[in-house]
Amino acid sequence: MTRALAVMTDQHWGAYPDAAIPADLLPGTRSFCPEARAHAVRNLIRHRRRREQLFGDEVFADPVWDILLDLYASHHEGKNVAVTSLCIAAAVPPTTALRWIKVMTEKGWLVRARDPADGRRVYVGLGADALVRLDLYFAGLPGF
Repeated sequence: MTRALAVMTDQHWGAYPDAAIPADLLPGTRSFCPEARAHAVRNLIRHRRRREQLFGDEVFADPVWDILLDLYASHHEGKNVAVTSLCIAAAVPPTTALRWIKVMTEKGWLVRARDPADGRRVYVGLGADALVRLDLYFAGLPGF
């Protein structure tokens, strides 16, 4: 979640809730680069879209993972993500994406906040627990 969204949802920026800090964020380890992490995740998303082009999206549809990947990359890019953009990133029909966004929000994986400048727009970001889990996941993969 970006700093703006963190402020909008009254969440403390940068704290890891009751979980181990990812190894690549610990002092004395290789430095963590948010831009590099975002770039690597965006490449992963591009590879997923290519796979769907070659084999069909009905076989490889995984909207929950696609939503998490897009929000994780956007978090490290410092960008807010509107619900409409997230529906597109999910690569499924909007009704399906909205249903999954609702489920993930209820689980606490996602947080929603209205845009203070435009009340019609709603931003979605990663909940603190989901951010930690994704950090741990990607910290354990080579090249991330």
